[in-house]
Amino acid sequence: MTLPEVARLRHPDTIRRQSERMLALATQGRLERWEIDLDRLSDLGRMVGELTRARYPDLAVPMHGRRLHFKVGDIDLWEALPRPTDRDEAARSEVELIVVSVLLDAGSGPRWRYADTRIQGELSRSEGLAVASFRAWERGVFSNRGLPRADSEALSGLAAASLAEAFQVREDNPLVGTEDRAALLRSLGRVSSRWPGRRVGGLYDLLSGLSSDGRLSAVTLLGTLLEQLSPLWPDSPMRDGQYLGDVWPYPPLGLMPFHKLTQWLAYSLIEPLSTAGITVTEVDRLTPLAEYRNGGLLIDGGVLTPVTPGWQATSHPVSSSLVVEWRALTVALVSRLAEMVRGELGAGLSMAQVLEGGTWTAGRQLAAAARPDASPPLKVLSNGTIF
Repeated sequence: MTLPEVARLRHPDTIRRQSERMLALATQGRLERWEIDLDRLSDLGRMVGELTRARYPDLAVPMHGRRLHFKVGDIDLWEALPRPTDRDEAARSEVELIVVSVLLDAGSGPRWRYADTRIQGELSRSEGLAVASFRAWERGVFSNRGLPRADSEALSGLAAASLAEAFQVREDNPLVGTEDRAALLRSLGRVSSRWPGRRVGGLYDLLSGLSSDGRLSAVTLLGTLLEQLSPLWPDSPMRDGQYLGDVWPYPPLGLMPFHKLTQWLAYSLIEPLSTAGITVTEVDRLTPLAEYRNGGLLIDGGVLTPVTPGWQATSHPVSSSLVVEWRALTVALVSRLAEMVRGELGAGLSMAQVLEGGTWTAGRQLAAAARPDASPPLKVLSNGTIF
């Protein structure tokens, strides 16, 4: 049976298929903006394998997810969460925190920092955004009741100034897309007003209702998230009256879906759902994340080289052909890289484990070696809500 277009564009198999088509164009020399050297991929496979074994000698690699960013050094904010004794209510609370934190996790920009009273030193990028969102949730910034919750009514009226204050944004500490992030959470407030309890944690009830015998397919999880969160992406293409989100026109191949932020959310929800007794199956149906750490790994590792004149000095729109090609090649090549890492380690790691073990950290390490601020090799114009 052929899926309707919207469902097809929300399916991870379509992301993978379209990315493989892009890789085919690259290997045939039909991409004018990129050179590709597949021989360098094996070097990256060894690097990621060695890094994974160094970080996790027993190869008990956790799944890539937001929860891990709440642990900084010896301090684990997630483990210290005061949890309700009722399992379902505890799950609502955990889902709530994860959803809000992930939606606030798009690129922060190189200058932003967050200082936490318990953690020495300033935090930046994903870890800083994680701790900042945790503290804001903990202080009741997202709830009119002053509780660690994310209520629809409070989110719907969230001012950018309140978010900026919570994230310590100042003229000398700018956060990319602060207003857009606040607008995204206001949209989440309107969307979650239709969920059980009129709170973000009501998403757990929706997902629980879709599980069968305590099992929920990752494909169903992603599709449900994309359907429920569709109104959050009003600047994206539309089909059948629904916003598509992280989907971009690319004339040679049609529409190219990535759903980076929503797949990151799907990966991140696996642990709290498991704690609540729901096993997420078919996790490897999800794809590598088409983001700047995985994609940067390929550029800094010499597999991909942009050949557009002036590419280093230019900021490129996320909708540009250069960025769409880069992200699609990232999905296809990191899939191949994962197979090499599994062979290098002699272990059947899932994609979520390879990302964590992993490609994301390797991308950050190569970026730090190549540029003082560890910024991505390709500058992407983003409003802080998608990429």
